[in-house]
Amino acid sequence: MGSQEMKLVNIKENNVFNAYNYLWRLQPDRWAWEYLRRNPDYRADAMSISPDDISELTVCHNIRVYKSRVSQSRAEHWGMVMMVDPKLNAIDANVVWTKEAFPDQVAVDVVLRMPGETCDIYDTSVSLCQLSHFTDATGREYIITRGNGCLFQTRCNGVSLLAGVPVRMKLSISGLKAYNRKVQSYRDGMRVFGSDPDAESPRCTKRTQILRDGLIALDCLEIGLSHREIANVLYGSTRVEEGWNGPSMRSSIRYLIKRATKLRDGGFREELIARSKPKS
Repeated sequence: MGSQEMKLVNIKENNVFNAYNYLWRLQPDRWAWEYLRRNPDYRADAMSISPDDISELTVCHNIRVYKSRVSQSRAEHWGMVMMVDPKLNAIDANVVWTKEAFPDQVAVDVVLRMPGETCDIYDTSVSLCQLSHFTDATGREYIITRGNGCLFQTRCNGVSLLAGVPVRMKLSISGLKAYNRKVQSYRDGMRVFGSDPDAESPRCTKRTQILRDGLIALDCLEIGLSHREIANVLYGSTRVEEGWNGPSMRSSIRYLIKRATKLRDGGFREELIARSKPKS
């Protein structure tokens, strides 16, 4: 990743941007959820969600175990293991992407733990983080690990984590083509092992700033704001008063809305969870 892509941009400190500060820690697949939960068709599908659809059980180490009691064909249509309430943001929502929708997700091989063996991945996770366990319709198991104000998803292969036996986890990275992306996903996931979610001021890359501004634009459109009013929210009224009659600002707002709408209406799959190459 070039230096231009890594340049950090401070998030403006005002009430509007404060409501979106949680976004800066998100991995790409969590950004995908932020766009999907604003999709009108997904919202319509989610209206059929019932609290009784999913069973929930708390087991040792306060691990929460979730399993669907009903068909999740609609969730699979959206690339998810289970339907999730669109009112929940990407930090609170138990969004689990299927292997097919999110091929670059972190994977671990789960094997029996022999007497005297340790497992850094498991032992560190249960001591520092909140773990949630999910099983899909084919029996695949997934873990969402939460900590330090962020989270990441892991797919588990091998011995079931529900087998009731000591296990050891080993990071699994297959395929040279996606190696670098999978390693980066793993590195990003390590943020959950921090200790203070407020230790760093909110910040984002140029790319995530555009993603955030796209979400703000969609939310503004939903409450009926005009393009100029959206520009006021994003840039401030003084800057808009000075630059709105020129071609640059209007074009920027039109592009932002077009791109955000495309992501919301399905583009999130290709750009955010099934990326063929890193996006700038």
